[in-house]
Amino acid sequence: MIILKRWVVLFAGVIISFILLITIPQERFILSSISITAIATLSIAYYLYKRYSKNITIQSDLVISANTLIQFLLPVFYLAFYYEAHSDIHTFDYRYGLAVTSFAVLLGQTMFFVGYESIKKSIYFPPVRIKEKSYFQLFLVFLPLLILVWASRLTLLSTGTYYQSYRSDYQATALYSVFSLLDSYGLTIMGALFLVTFLEQRKKQRKEKLLIAITVLALELLWYLPTGSRSPVACAVSAPIAAYILVKRKVPKKTLTVIIIAAFLIFPILDVYRYTISKYSQMSEINLKASIAAFLEAKQKQNERVTDSTSLLIDRFYDGKWLGYLLTHYSQDYNWELGSTYKIIPFVFIPRLLYPNKPVFSFDMARWYRLVQGGAIPITFWGEAYINFSWWGIIFVSYLLGLFMKGFDYIFIKRSHKPYWIYFYVYSVVYILLFPTQIAVIWVSFLTKVIILAFIFTQIDLILRRAVKREQVLRRPGFTETRNISKNETDPFG
Repeated sequence: MIILKRWVVLFAGVIISFILLITIPQERFILSSISITAIATLSIAYYLYKRYSKNITIQSDLVISANTLIQFLLPVFYLAFYYEAHSDIHTFDYRYGLAVTSFAVLLGQTMFFVGYESIKKSIYFPPVRIKEKSYFQLFLVFLPLLILVWASRLTLLSTGTYYQSYRSDYQATALYSVFSLLDSYGLTIMGALFLVTFLEQRKKQRKEKLLIAITVLALELLWYLPTGSRSPVACAVSAPIAAYILVKRKVPKKTLTVIIIAAFLIFPILDVYRYTISKYSQMSEINLKASIAAFLEAKQKQNERVTDSTSLLIDRFYDGKWLGYLLTHYSQDYNWELGSTYKIIPFVFIPRLLYPNKPVFSFDMARWYRLVQGGAIPITFWGEAYINFSWWGIIFVSYLLGLFMKGFDYIFIKRSHKPYWIYFYVYSVVYILLFPTQIAVIWVSFLTKVIILAFIFTQIDLILRRAVKREQVLRRPGFTETRNISKNETDPFG
C-alpha cells in the first residue's frame, strides 16, 4: 500500500494545478474551475487528515484551513455550474476568476503550512487540564470585561450602528472600531463557560453548568440575531464547538450537521431581514415585536425567490470572487503597492490614547475598485499579498503568516494549564475562522490584543485567588494578626 506524505501531495497539487491553469483554455470554464478546485480541496484536506486524524485539536492551521475550504474552495463546485447555466451572469468576471483563485489559495495555504511547521516545538495543543472550581470566581474576574462589553453594545445601539442596514456617521469614527471589538468579547465569557462545562466530570454539576452556558449562549444570540448580521451569529455558535473539540478531542458531527442545516434555512432570510427591519424599528432600539414582523416579511420575500436562495447563500459565502477579481485585473490597472499596505502594522503597538491620530486599521476593495453599491468588500489576506508583491507576495507573505500563527499558538500552548489563557484562545480561534478575508494589520492587531487580555485577566484571577487564600488563612483556628503567612502554603485554587 502506497502512503503519500502530506508535503508530497501539497506540492504535487500546486504543480499540477499550475499546469492545468496555463494549459486549459479560459473558455473551458467548467473544466478549469472544477479540476483546479478539486486538486486544491483534496490537497488541503489530505494534509489536514494526515496531520490531525490521530490527534484532533483546535489550532490555527486547522481553523484557517477550514475557512479556506468553506469560503474559497467548496462554493466553486456549485457556482461554476450555476454560472455556466446562467450565461447572462458576467458580473465582475467571476467565472474566469474561479480557477486562478483556487490555484492562488492552494499556493498560499501550502506556503502557510510550510511556515507553520518550520517551527517544530509543541506542534500539538496538549489536552486541557484546567479546573475552575467556582463560577462565581469566573464571573468576578470577567466582571470588568462584562461591563465594557455591555457598555459598548448600548453605545452602538444608541448611535444607530447596531443594525446592519445603513451606515451611520458614527461608523467613521475611531471609537466605533473600539466598541465593535469590545462587543465581540462577550464570546470570551460564553466560550469559557462551555469549556468549563465540558471539563466537568461530575454528571450533576455538568448539567448545572451546561444550563448556565446555554443560557449565556441564548442571550448572545438574542443580542445578535435582531441585527441581521450573520457573522456574529456564526461566531457565537462556533465558540461552543471550538471548546468541545479542544476538550474532547473529537468533532461533534451531529451538532455540526444540525447547525449547517439551520444556517441554510436561516441565513438567506437574515440577508433579506437586514433591509426589512428598517421598516418596523428605529435604528436605536431593539423591538422584539418589530423584529418578528420584519423576519416574517423577510421569510415571505425569500420564499418568492426560492429558486435563487441556494445560489445567493453560497455566493455570499464565496469571498474568493474578490480575490479572483484582483488576480485577473490588478496588474493591468495599477502599479504594485510594494508593501505600502503593511506600513501601518507597527502602529498596532501604540495605544490610541497616546496617539489619537494613528491610522484606522481598515480598508477594503473600494480603495482600488468600487464593485458594489454600499457595503464593504473584503480584499482578503491573499489579495493584499498579491497587490503588494504579485505572486511572490502570496508565496512569502503566506509563509510569514504561518510563522506568525505558529508563534501565536506556541504562546498559548506553553500556558495551556492557565485557565484565562485557554479562555481567550477559544475566543481567538472563533475569529481566526473569519480572518483570511481580512488584511494583515487586522490579524496583528486582534491577536496582539488577545495576548494582552489573556495576560491581564490571568493577573486579575491571581490577585483574587490570593485574596481568597489570605481570607482562608485569617479564618483558621488559633490564627493571630502577628502570624506570617508562609510563602510555601498551597494555593487552594491550584
